[in-house]
Amino acid sequence: MAIRATLLQTKATGLVLRAGAAAIFLAAAPIQAQTVTISPIANISIPTKYSLREGTFRVSQRIGFRLGARMTLRFTDRFDVTNTVTYSPGSATLHGTGERIELASGSHSLAGSSAARYWLRPPGRPLAWELHTGVGMVFRGQPSQMDLFEASTLNAVLGTAIRYQAGQLVSFTLKVQQPLLRVRFGAQDGGTLRPLRMTFGVGFPILERLR
Repeated sequence: MAIRATLLQTKATGLVLRAGAAAIFLAAAPIQAQTVTISPIANISIPTKYSLREGTFRVSQRIGFRLGARMTLRFTDRFDVTNTVTYSPGSATLHGTGERIELASGSHSLAGSSAARYWLRPPGRPLAWELHTGVGMVFRGQPSQMDLFEASTLNAVLGTAIRYQAGQLVSFTLKVQQPLLRVRFGAQDGGTLRPLRMTFGVGFPILERLR
């Protein structure tokens, strides 16, 4: 069995890790869980990707389904720990390049994660700011007919997110994450560990309350 590991060992990452871990865990050390929430997960994702390669315009449409459960332990209005387990039976991706169309199937996967979150500015206000860290394990069969535990990946991240909510209509979230560790088991490509990931999202609070 092949094992590939990538670990960021820069001085800056070490400082960020220590600062973030101290802010999260020291704040929660003297308290006990007050509330426990268990909620189901059933999501359908339909992401569309556009790209231009070698003068050719490409479009890909992916359809995937994910189900599972999430347990949240809330200690205070500022600190909580979340454990999540999800399973995806696979996905279908339609690729279009000019007059050529291809259909590809994705692998099925089983994922488990645990994350701790500390709010510098608690939610419920127009501006909320959090620090978070977590570790997750993904078991994946690639291609889809292979055994689910044929290949797996262990990841650890540290990050922060800022959310601004404009009334009850719309919210904007900026998330920055620093990957800390990636360990691959089984026959997988080595891949690369990106030094920093930034994502921006738009949400609708009215729809979120209906979930």
